Amino acid sequence: MNDAHAQRRPVLGLARLFRIGVGLSALLAVALAQAQPVPVVSQPTDLTSNAELMISYRHQEHMWQTPDGALHVVANRGSSRPNPGLVLLSSHDGGLTWLAKIAFARTNRNSTGDGQLDGTTLSVVFSNADGAIAFAQMSYDSVTRAWAVNRTESVYRATGMEAENPTLAFDDAGVAWCSFAGTYTASGDVELRWVRRPTEGTWVDTGVVVGPTDDRSKERSGRPVKVPGGMGLIYRVSKTTYWTTRANGAAPDVLAAPQVIHVGTARSARSDPYASHFSVVADDGGHLHLAIADDGAAMYLRYSMLDGTWTVPRRINGADSLSYLQIGLANGQVQLALSASRGSGAVYLSNDYGDTFTHAFALRLPAASDGISYKTGRVEAATRSSGPLAVLQQYEDQTLQRLMVYSVPVP
Repeated sequence: MNDAHAQRRPVLGLARLFRIGVGLSALLAVALAQAQPVPVVSQPTDLTSNAELMISYRHQEHMWQTPDGALHVVANRGSSRPNPGLVLLSSHDGGLTWLAKIAFARTNRNSTGDGQLDGTTLSVVFSNADGAIAFAQMSYDSVTRAWAVNRTESVYRATGMEAENPTLAFDDAGVAWCSFAGTYTASGDVELRWVRRPTEGTWVDTGVVVGPTDDRSKERSGRPVKVPGGMGLIYRVSKTTYWTTRANGAAPDVLAAPQVIHVGTARSARSDPYASHFSVVADDGGHLHLAIADDGAAMYLRYSMLDGTWTVPRRINGADSLSYLQIGLANGQVQLALSASRGSGAVYLSNDYGDTFTHAFALRLPAASDGISYKTGRVEAATRSSGPLAVLQQYEDQTLQRLMVYSVPVP
């Protein structure tokens, strides 16, 4: 376009732009107030993999937003070249295009990871091809858009045990805690383990085994979360979800007696082979928000850090059955993203700390086409985000796993 044409184009003044923005916000607010979900269509991304565990498992965190608004995800690219296994990728256009930044050494198509972002520092635990758990800490430069590896460490390695499915959290004192599932190769017995790393030093096995040890299946996953003065652990064994805590001053091998906070259906357990279909986030008001996928239902519970109690589980979604879910905070509101293998996914919002949820957005799936399947419809979003909420959803294209992105205009 030449300069003459550019000069004749009308220029919107700031006042008019402001009025347009206010008008769109008002329309969105009216739609939400009337409980009419706003439809959102997806766009394809350039992220692909040949591993079904591309953004697994659900109780882990794989996506974050840094203060500059950039999105970052740890995805499993399978044997895809270049950069197979687990890779940290970054997006600066809302999740449409991604650039590989760091490839995690000795990972393969079965590796999964979990991370915690603190400002521009990302700490990640992950399982590797050696049947061990490793740790990496990286820092992000918003000017150069580059990640630098600060440290790598061995978290857990034991002869005769396959360690996998790790999660990570830091307590108030800066001590790192990691939960993972360990399978004894000789017997097939599976157990949840609990290890720690002091602020200075190396990772130490506490010797704690959480829950039962048996060979029935790998149906067990744990998620450590920081609570005032200590550490909490949400864990599931088969269809049952438990809660336990540890005070900072207690011995490393001391955990409180577990409390059952939810019992799911038998069919839900059969469809969740790692008991990992749950998601939790802490808000700034002293609550934990927990969502559990239970046989098509999105069950919600809230924990009060003030009095140490959980609410009674309640269903958030309507008659529609979900496939996967993720809970987080978007522009200060609690957001619950659900995917569906057919029909619409959804984003539910709560601006009253989870007392009520509104079905705010309907995530429309693309039209059916040959070779496309939504059976691997895992969803992923930054646990804390500002601006439009980017929700990634996995799908299958022929034999390739892909991600599409919904840009959800959360007010």
